Amino acid sequence: MEAFLDDFGYVQVIVSKNYYNGSVSGFYLTADDGTYSDCVIRGVEEHEREVRYDLTIPAVFHFGQLYTLHESHGSEVPLKIRHIVRKPEFDRQFTYHGDDLGAIYTKDYTTFALWAPTATHVYLRLIDYQKRTVMYPMNRGEKGVFRTRVNGNLRHYLYVYLVERDGILIETIDPYALSSDANGKHSAVIDTSEIEAIPDEGVSSIMNSAADAIIYECSVRDMTSSKDTGTATHGKFVSLSEGGTSWKGKPTGLDYLSDLGITHIQLQPVMDFMSIDENHADRGYNWGYDPQQFFAMEGSYSTHPNNPYSRVLEFKKMVAALHARGMRVTLDVVFNHMYDVAKSCFDKIVPYYYFRYTDSGWMSNGSYCGNDLDSTRPMMRKLYLDVIRTYMKLYNIDGFRFDLMGILDVDTMNEIYRLARTIKPDVLIYGEGWDMPTAISENAKARIYNQHRMPGIGHFNDTFRDVAKGRTSDDSKYDKGYLTGNLGMAFDMCSVLTGNSLGDPYFRRFDSPVQSINGLETHDNATAWDKMHACCAEEPRDVRLLRQKLMIAATLVAQGIPFFHAGMEFCGTKQDNSNSYNAGDMINQMNWERMILNYDIVEYFKKMVELRKHWKAFRLSTAEQVEKHVRFSIAEGSVVLYDINYTDVGNQSAGVRVILNPSRDERHFHFEHEWQIIADQNGNPQKGSQAEIYVPPCSCIILSRSIVKMGE
Repeated sequence: MEAFLDDFGYVQVIVSKNYYNGSVSGFYLTADDGTYSDCVIRGVEEHEREVRYDLTIPAVFHFGQLYTLHESHGSEVPLKIRHIVRKPEFDRQFTYHGDDLGAIYTKDYTTFALWAPTATHVYLRLIDYQKRTVMYPMNRGEKGVFRTRVNGNLRHYLYVYLVERDGILIETIDPYALSSDANGKHSAVIDTSEIEAIPDEGVSSIMNSAADAIIYECSVRDMTSSKDTGTATHGKFVSLSEGGTSWKGKPTGLDYLSDLGITHIQLQPVMDFMSIDENHADRGYNWGYDPQQFFAMEGSYSTHPNNPYSRVLEFKKMVAALHARGMRVTLDVVFNHMYDVAKSCFDKIVPYYYFRYTDSGWMSNGSYCGNDLDSTRPMMRKLYLDVIRTYMKLYNIDGFRFDLMGILDVDTMNEIYRLARTIKPDVLIYGEGWDMPTAISENAKARIYNQHRMPGIGHFNDTFRDVAKGRTSDDSKYDKGYLTGNLGMAFDMCSVLTGNSLGDPYFRRFDSPVQSINGLETHDNATAWDKMHACCAEEPRDVRLLRQKLMIAATLVAQGIPFFHAGMEFCGTKQDNSNSYNAGDMINQMNWERMILNYDIVEYFKKMVELRKHWKAFRLSTAEQVEKHVRFSIAEGSVVLYDINYTDVGNQSAGVRVILNPSRDERHFHFEHEWQIIADQNGNPQKGSQAEIYVPPCSCIILSRSIVKMGE
């Protein structure tokens, strides 16, 4: 027999037919305080192997004590608190708004606070640096928060909570812990003053608009895991903090990133994940989209995973090192699911609260990872906001990329954006707005189709990707896009060059160009070069190299926010592995030898990055500006002419014209006005102006028309 409290005044009981054929004539409840309540059977539902009883109980329920359900034959079971935790009355009684959850350290004492409203008792187990343990009972306070204060300097102490609920005692780490020992076995008391003492002035350059950003996605491990990187360590936070490294005379690691000129480094998950044994990180590989803790950093990226201070201090130093080189740091956060529900601290502390369920009581699985975290729950939303606040204030983080953002809800994402903006007005908030089949209403999902309800939040624009490069799934790898040779998509290319922010006759997807994150490859797809192995297999390598440059150029001149995955600038390959999340270092690491091989493409990338940063025409920030200044025409041979009639006094420019020629034929144009070439097929400017423009095969030529002075 099992008994579940699913609402105020309602209990569901399941009785096996192996027990008196499932037939029970009556039930009653007893509580720890000695109270006794009769239950009324209001419904019976017979199944093949069990009988379900719907019971009415007194509506007043005193959380914090154990209730036992008794049945007419004399059996008894603890009453398990289940779906009642998802009811509005539960939220009214227990939603907590304080800022003292977790372990808050001072030199003289540390306070511990855990939100566990369904628990009957909570105990703190402290472990000192000599592995001695001491137990402390915690006191239940308002809103179901258990607290205790322990005197003394606990700076190097570990701890866990023992939560007694539903008649069992469960050991768990602290969901608010700032760090832990290896593999998240114990939470750690952290003296945050040590983190705060690491100097970091941030990035001094001003971002007037999100369109000023150029995002470069990389993995902490992948950037330095190759021995060719030349760092003292490999695949660690400290590895990516080390300057002065090179391979065959070209910079690697931190210096390489700095040399590219990009504005934002997007780090793949650095929050603690489960799939790597942190004590033996070299024996496994994973990108980290399997979260275990949100406030604690990943230990496999630290030099000493069993020292809780190692990961937090080394992470802060890495962020400071990137900032010192002029690069802002955004974090890839996985707020949509947990690696294992049963092992997660959330389900151990308050079962059924933090995860999303369908109306039928089944666990939602829109993430396809077995579970969805429920951002609509007030205390889940609070935790997300507290995570964002902590990373921005404690570690000076500049933005966040949300994995499977469509699992989260619009209201939560807007609250995150509003909070982040109060800390840093130029913060970047963006994510994967895919329409995931999670168990909330379509209107509530933080998906692209609801972009109008999230005006400050960016979305990866898969239309840009599919039109420019060709669809990216394995079953579509032979499909070409405009830049890979499908000239029939010229008109579609016009739409995506506006960040899909221009309306009829073009396809409008976003209310603003800065809501469009324009990228042609990310970590979880085939690289652009590997895509061309399939869709451009008939073309020689030198033509595909030209197409790679064309894709780089189009991404950087399009309206919106350009996004690049590490290695695209040197035609990175994963040996045709389109989902290399666990494929190991040899597939995923930065291939510095390939960087040398294709260094002319790297140089082209850097020139085009500087071009975007120097010319305002490519960084329009509103749909009104795009509508006013941008015009298109399609010339013979399906060549796209992309005009941005924007006066740029600083560059003495009355407008810019981008010519995209993805065909394998050269083109010649005679224009009414003379134009100066500000970027030829190699990204170089040319002196003088001319009306006759030569466009080589598979190339991008960028022109500027000078401002006509008075009297001329």
